[in-house]
Amino acid sequence: MKFISSSNDLFRSLKSIYNVININKKLPILETFLFKIKKKNILNITVSDLEITMRTQIKINSINFGSAAIPSKILIEILKKIPEQPLTFIKEIDNKLKIISQNGEYNISIYSSEEYPKYSKLEKTDSFFISEKKLLKIINYTLFAVGNDDIRPVINGVFFEINYNISSFISTDTNLLVKYSIKEIFSKKKFFFIIPKKPLNLLKNNLNYTDKSVLIEYNKYNTSFLFQNKKLICTLINGNYPNYLSIINNNYNKILIINKNYFINSIKRVILFSNLLTSQILLNFSKSQSKISSWDINSNNKAFEYLFCHYEGDPIEIGFNSKYLIEILSNINCDDIKLEMFNNKTSCRLTPIINLSKKEEILILIMPIIYENIL
Repeated sequence: MKFISSSNDLFRSLKSIYNVININKKLPILETFLFKIKKKNILNITVSDLEITMRTQIKINSINFGSAAIPSKILIEILKKIPEQPLTFIKEIDNKLKIISQNGEYNISIYSSEEYPKYSKLEKTDSFFISEKKLLKIINYTLFAVGNDDIRPVINGVFFEINYNISSFISTDTNLLVKYSIKEIFSKKKFFFIIPKKPLNLLKNNLNYTDKSVLIEYNKYNTSFLFQNKKLICTLINGNYPNYLSIINNNYNKILIINKNYFINSIKRVILFSNLLTSQILLNFSKSQSKISSWDINSNNKAFEYLFCHYEGDPIEIGFNSKYLIEILSNINCDDIKLEMFNNKTSCRLTPIINLSKKEEILILIMPIIYENIL
């Protein structure tokens, strides 16, 4: 195998897929980039951790065909420190790779590509298309609420619920729940699957906000995303997603409307005086006066601020974990938000006040903290 590549082009391509790789002492070959030249002037690059496989390709000047598994860390570090220039890669005998630059030469021990795990194509798949920007919007709205639970792994991903008329994408860590729905996915039949957090993060970092199509293929065990010059294949989470509809309350009778950034900054100021382990705040709402407060009994620190907001309903005193409120507010793009409540023990609905199209809906639920627990 021998080829010439732009150092910057190669570095950008490798960097975009590098986060798939995990340290694997049992299978060190999984800490490599698999290079393959099967077509003239096209370099195919593969990385995998056995659950996720990602492939990309770049244009090169190929001298001949071949393949090699190159240790990822040293290759990334070399390319990071070399200024833009053409680099010549030569695979030599005895699993050695020579990289020739304008100023020097670097020799790396590599692995045989024959040792790299083989992956078969997805079989018995269904598929649908979605634009990059719509998929990116789905990920941005749901990823922050994904759980991290060893006992219930089904909440450690986003639930894709594809239907004929409206499709929904749900995530929850049991403290938060997000349900984002759109009417612009056309599928021949209903289907459901749960995509883990890591591949969604990889997609988020590789997608662009464009109308270009992403082809999503899926079967019972895996799904793949084909976009730009990349392909990501991942193993789905097996199991039944929780019945999220059971916790949705439609009887809210208390409504707060407040500027999002103002609310975030108020939370961040008063939380400085709370117990750092619990990060809890108390909100008091009434038509005459609203207030946010926090305190730490152990250090005798406390703080409160009056809130400038609009409130309708009977007075209520309700506690929240500030971390979850800030997480929600930081991941929605709007000026004002609406917080709907029924009492201080059941889920509350938070809605960004934005001009959503008639083809999309967003539902965000947050669980309050029982008031007695924060005293």
